Amino acid sequence: MKVTPEKLENNRARLTIEVPADQFEKSLDKAFKEVVKKINVPGFRKGKAPRHVVERMYGREVYLEDAIKEAIPEAFADAVEQAGEGYECLVYPSYDVVSSEKGQGLVFTAEYDLKPEVKLGEYKGLQLTKPIQPPTEDAVAIQLKVMQDRFARLDEVEGPAKLGDLCVINFVGKVDDVPFEGGTGNDYNLELGSNSFIPGFEDQLVGAKAFDEVAVHVTFPEDYRAKELAGKAAVFDVLVKAVKRKFLSQLDDEFAKDVSEFETLEALKADLAEKAAKQNEDKLKTILEDQVIQQVIDNSQVEIPQSMLDIRMDQMIENFAKQIAQQGISFQQYMDITGMTPETVREQFKERAQKELTTELVLDAVVKAEGIQITEEELETEFERLAKQVNQTAETIKETYGKNEEWVKSLKYSLSVQKAVKLMIDSAEY
Repeated sequence: MKVTPEKLENNRARLTIEVPADQFEKSLDKAFKEVVKKINVPGFRKGKAPRHVVERMYGREVYLEDAIKEAIPEAFADAVEQAGEGYECLVYPSYDVVSSEKGQGLVFTAEYDLKPEVKLGEYKGLQLTKPIQPPTEDAVAIQLKVMQDRFARLDEVEGPAKLGDLCVINFVGKVDDVPFEGGTGNDYNLELGSNSFIPGFEDQLVGAKAFDEVAVHVTFPEDYRAKELAGKAAVFDVLVKAVKRKFLSQLDDEFAKDVSEFETLEALKADLAEKAAKQNEDKLKTILEDQVIQQVIDNSQVEIPQSMLDIRMDQMIENFAKQIAQQGISFQQYMDITGMTPETVREQFKERAQKELTTELVLDAVVKAEGIQITEEELETEFERLAKQVNQTAETIKETYGKNEEWVKSLKYSLSVQKAVKLMIDSAEY
């Protein structure tokens, strides 16, 4: 296959690709076998007519376009590799068929935006700020309190309700003495102080006892989700059916046995301390990574072509549509509910797409500047880490990746970016 690469203005490239006749013949044959199944040729059963007969009746054009569409992607991929460094394609090219004469192969051109050039700024010796990490003891105390709350005993009390108590209530909301839609509830469990109701509602139930009837006066916020109620005054007729209070267990060995797999409180605390230390370590790592990446981006220059931006936004919108579909909402319903249009949804993702692409390109430039490579030993270590995550053997993971060269390539690239970020953090000043 002959490839003639050419650099164009505005960081674009054109490849003129000549696919040999014998190679193009494979695509022609494949396309013909599909088309012949769908057409009628007198004297032959569907799918059994010879190619020369079909061409005589319908012309070669009946399957030529399909053959071209089948041949181009693989030929283009091979051509980019043959063109070599400086012709990497990150976006969909536009194709133009130059020639497809019978017996002469296929000639076509492909034009596309080249990978943007990154003018890499300073990325070593950057000034980073380490956040103050909370003491492990405080984190353990907080987690124990959370566990006490989670496993607290909830008993009814006769006395007046306090903040933190749970009130079981029936309520009817009215505006201008008329009940409104969605303003009625029965046997609702409301924790006082949770701020889960309209501002001011819960405060007016403090001091109430079981079987009290309370008229709760509130004003809906101006930005309330139900626009017909926004900013309006309302009265809720509330019947307090019960007041329940949390009673916390003592922090002792029995508590540890009840809430964990540990036999003693000290063993539980030790486990919580270990987890808190790991969380602190992970949080610090993330904060430093964010800092160093943002600084190297600020120090560098890169211009993202619109074609790359469009593709990334398309991917983001497609993923978003899938996510909301899992909640039973179609993309059209989402737009109807929010009052958005495809254009405004797209605009929402533009900044994030720009940041993602810029980050990827700048970090890739650091990888190349440092000549970072991933060793077989590092790859084996990553296979072991992945295996632990999914409770499989490293050999199983290795075998799975071995079946797909692109997966291994992607994994190596991800590891090389991680090494680049670590290099920048290790060289930083604090």
